This record gives sequence, structure tokens and C-alpha cells, in this order.
Amino acid sequence: MGKVGTLIKVAVAAGPAVWEAVRRLGPTLTRLREENPEIYTLVSDQVTRLARTRRESHGPEGLRRRIGVMRDQVAYLLASADDDGERHRAQDWRRQLDKIEASLPLLTAMSRQAAAREARHVDERIDELSAVILSAYVDEQREDHQLEP
Repeated sequence: MGKVGTLIKVAVAAGPAVWEAVRRLGPTLTRLREENPEIYTLVSDQVTRLARTRRESHGPEGLRRRIGVMRDQVAYLLASADDDGERHRAQDWRRQLDKIEASLPLLTAMSRQAAAREARHVDERIDELSAVILSAYVDEQREDHQLEP
């Protein structure tokens, strides 16, 4: 289990929005690392998975793998939702991920240039969603383990 600075460096590979989320969550992650290393390890593993799938996979299959990592986080958020607001938010993220994934086969039908442009757009959307979902994942882990914000 590394330091938060190391996690921020890993987050760079996960995408700009994920990097920003991890940087913003730095104080919270530092406390988690000190007070509950198990939760910190769970969060660190998720960031590492996001970074690895972004770095190692390209094209529609790579985007699909990144979506898979986020689906795991959303599944946790759905399972641990404490109220209707949390449940609806997680269901909305799941629908957004479904729509993004459903659009991936279209990339193969596009011209190379159009597919590259659309893949960049999808990559940016996945990055934005990753950051939001990761932040909610950290908050929910902290809440589930009854740690102060």
C-alpha cells in the first residue's frame, strides 16, 4: 500500500478527471490510509484498475474494459445505497454506462478519422464519469465504515 502521492501519480494514467478527483480527495485519502488502510487499499485498487485499463487497452475493447471497472464501482454503490437518492444516482450512472457501451460497435462502422474523433469523445466522457463515480465510491466506503468526512 503506497502513499497518496503515489496514488496521484497512478491516477494520471487513469485520465485527467480521475487525476483531479484523486488530487481533490487527497486529504480524505490520507486519513483513510492512516485510520483504515483496508478502505484505502480498496480505493487504491480501483484507481490502479482504471489506470491499467486505460493504459493497456485501446479502441472499443479498451473503452469496454474501462466501463467494466466503473460497473464494478456502480454495483457496489447500488448494493450499499442507503436511500433513494443514492440508488437513483447509481442507476443513472449504470444507464449512462450502458448507453456508452451500446455506442461502441458504431466505432467500427465509421471511417477511421470519424472513429478516432468519436473514440476521443467517448474517452473524455468515460474519464468524466470515472471521476464522479470514484468520488462517490470513496464517500460510500467512508460512510459504510462509519468514518468521519
